[in-house]
Amino acid sequence: METKKNCSLANATILASQKIAQSFSENIFELAHIRTDWTPEYARQLRERIKSAKANYLPNEIYCRNVAKQHYIHELMTSSLINISVLRELIKVEFRDDPRFQKQVFEELGYNDLYSEAKNGDYRSLFFLTKLFHENMTPDIREKLISRTIPISLIDRVTAYHHEMKDYVACFDLINGSMKLSEEGKKVIGDIFSEIKDICRVVSTYYMLNSVKRDQFSFFRVMHNLNHSIPETIYDKI
Repeated sequence: METKKNCSLANATILASQKIAQSFSENIFELAHIRTDWTPEYARQLRERIKSAKANYLPNEIYCRNVAKQHYIHELMTSSLINISVLRELIKVEFRDDPRFQKQVFEELGYNDLYSEAKNGDYRSLFFLTKLFHENMTPDIREKLISRTIPISLIDRVTAYHHEMKDYVACFDLINGSMKLSEEGKKVIGDIFSEIKDICRVVSTYYMLNSVKRDQFSFFRVMHNLNHSIPETIYDKI
């Protein structure tokens, strides 16, 4: 009997979305001026849609499946995003005098196409960002990066994330990896996830100087905090 390295993030996603929608509703009178369609009624309907999706497509008995693996992958995502972000800022600082190299590195290592979405909670973008980083980190790029003050350990750490993540690739296929979801359920949860990500992108910027409220609209932060509220269970076996 071996442990399946396969899990669904759909349940954690809907729970995180529910928490974010609650925070959105609590702040809607302040946020309503940002977009014309952000009204108390919209906030109420969003919460109802999430509640309905949770009840109709994610029965209670699968909420606690693979929780240990979900905890692990959440920690891995958080750690990788932090280190990828730190390296990105270091490259900007250390190579501000070499914009051509900056442009080359950000393009080849996946930052240009994938970083923004990854930062805003898109797991698959984060997975493919680590994949491109691993595949395209050439000896020449590596040597130039460490020629300044960027520690080699940071580069090696970011490069190694893909090795850890690739065994859990199904976890990053948010919808297709959700074996218990119907096609309708996949679409409903995918649409909610997309909408919540857009809310997080805008509202976290609005609250950029308010760390408490900003964290309420950081998808990764909210998902990370779920680790303390989802009960522990054992791995599924095959």
